[in-house]
Amino acid sequence: MKQQKVFFLTVLTGIALSFTLSARAAVYSQANAPEPDRTARQQGVLVKCRLSYIISVPGKTNWVRLTALIPDSVPNIQKIENVEYSIEPFRFFTKNGRRYAEIIIYNPGRIEKLVITISAELYRYDLQTAMSNKEKNQFQESGLEEFLKEEKYLEKTDSKISGIARSITGSSEIEIVRNIYNYVLDNMEYVIQGKKDRGVLHALKYKKGDCSEYADLFVSLCRAKKIPARVVTGISVQADRKTAKHNWSEVYLEKYGWVPFDTSKGDVKIASLREKLFNTLETKYIYFSNLRNDGALQNYHFGLVTYFGDQVKVTDSIEFEFPKKSD
Repeated sequence: MKQQKVFFLTVLTGIALSFTLSARAAVYSQANAPEPDRTARQQGVLVKCRLSYIISVPGKTNWVRLTALIPDSVPNIQKIENVEYSIEPFRFFTKNGRRYAEIIIYNPGRIEKLVITISAELYRYDLQTAMSNKEKNQFQESGLEEFLKEEKYLEKTDSKISGIARSITGSSEIEIVRNIYNYVLDNMEYVIQGKKDRGVLHALKYKKGDCSEYADLFVSLCRAKKIPARVVTGISVQADRKTAKHNWSEVYLEKYGWVPFDTSKGDVKIASLREKLFNTLETKYIYFSNLRNDGALQNYHFGLVTYFGDQVKVTDSIEFEFPKKSD
C-alpha cells in the first residue's frame, strides 16, 4: 500500500461555514452497527488501531479539512465496535456505500494533531473458510458488473492483459483463479514502490511492484476472464507500522460469493506454502474499502486533506493495541 496518500489543495474562493469546533482535546465516539452474522462462528481477534495525523501549518491558513474513510462492519470479516475522534467531526456522509467523516480545524495552530481510533473484532475469512460455510458470502452481491468493468489502473482490455488472460485456462472457476494467482507470483518481483499509484500496465512493463501492483494485476486478469474482482484497501495489523497500509483482492466465486486473496503475501517459491497461502489468510486485515478509484477522496486512499490559505504539511502514523477479551 502506498504509504502517504494525502492530497493538498489550495482553495481559491472562501466557503462560509458557521460551525465552530471546541474542546479539541476531547474524544468523540461513534458506535457502529450491531455485529454482522457469521455463518461460521469463530473466535475473533480484538484490535485497536490508532491513525494519527500531524498537521504542520507554517504560514497563514484559515482552516484545514480532513475527509477520512471510515471502515464499517463486514459480514464474516470484521465487526467495527467503535470509532473515536480526538476532534469532533463536522459531519458524516456516505457515498457509493462507503462512509466518511469530515473534520475541520479553524484557525489552526502551528502544529495540530488528529487521532482516529478504530476498535474492531477481526475474523479469519479466506477460501478455506468460505468453502466450509453452509452459505455463500452475499456481502455486496448485487452490482457485480461494477467489478467487471475497465477503470483507471485496471485496464483489462489492454492487448497485453487480454493476451495473458487468453493463455490462462482451467477446468473450474477456482482453478482459473489459482492459475491467475500463480501467474502474478511467477511474473512479479516484490519491491516497495513509494507513494505514487502505478497500476497494472506499469506492473506488466516492469514486472515488479508492491501490494498495489500485485492486486491490480490479479484483479485485471480476473476481470479479463469475466470473473468479478476488486482491489481492497485496508490495514494489515500484524505488519510493521510503516507498511501497515495494504492492498489485497477479492474475487466473486459463483458458489461461495466474495472471497479474499492476498497475492503479495503469497509470493513464495515453495509450492506447498504458496498453495496454503492461496487457500488461507491470517486474521489480520481491517477492511476499509473495495473501490480502486474513490471519487470522494479524489482517488486517494484513506484520507483527503484540503485547506484555505498557505500550504500545510501532513504526516501520518499507525499504532496497534490488542486488548484481551473479557470473560
